[in-house]
Amino acid sequence: MLDSINSAGALSASQNRLQTALQALNSGSRINSAADNPAAMAQSASYSVQLSAAAQAMNNIQDGISLLGTASGAFDQIAQGLQDIRTLAVKAGNASLNTNDLQAIQGQIGQISQGIDQIASNTQFNGQNLLTGSLGSLNLQVGPNAGNTQSLTLGNLSSASLGIAAVDVTTTSGQASALSALDLTIQQLNDQRANVGALQAGLTSSLSNLGTASENLAAAKSQISDTNFAQSASDLAQAKVQQQASQHALAVYNSTQKNVLSLLK
Repeated sequence: MLDSINSAGALSASQNRLQTALQALNSGSRINSAADNPAAMAQSASYSVQLSAAAQAMNNIQDGISLLGTASGAFDQIAQGLQDIRTLAVKAGNASLNTNDLQAIQGQIGQISQGIDQIASNTQFNGQNLLTGSLGSLNLQVGPNAGNTQSLTLGNLSSASLGIAAVDVTTTSGQASALSALDLTIQQLNDQRANVGALQAGLTSSLSNLGTASENLAAAKSQISDTNFAQSASDLAQAKVQQQASQHALAVYNSTQKNVLSLLK
């Protein structure tokens, strides 16, 4: 009776090993239920959460880089406009120009200022105006955890905000004041452009670092949860041999018992 129980137990154990090996080979995962390895399954699940969050953070960073790229292009156009206005202000300082000439220059300055206003009001990303001052400070989640954020501030680049709406070069004093104001405005805009460039570089670096961290985390998760096909194939072969041996032993035992019973009749 004990031999029968042992043989049945060995057969059940070999069948369980066989099923586990088959699941690992078919699914590509060595952990198909909490019973396989509770601690490893919990760790693998934690890694999965981190990887999913990191992937979304990387998408956020890419959107942030694109947003800053859109703003940077507008900054370049506005900077060019300011340089053109300054050149016109210098031209207005030519003593040989008459009143009509100065009015014509002032008209050109007005047209460039309107162009700057159009750039500021039309520069958008995902339907949001970037350069009208309406967004304030933008908060960008750049990592999977709390506190992994980056603040983005672009400001208002309208002609009024830049201080060029009141530029008047039709008088000598106005021309001198315009040059001083434009020099200050251009310097401030260049500082903003440098800040945007630094933010872009920082986000690009964060994206690269997060990508590397995600690759390492994915490799660690793979070590825990992915099937070792060579080991699983070996386990499958061993389980089959053990199953066949257990089945044979149980069959021999049952046959022996039948013979004993027939002799007792």
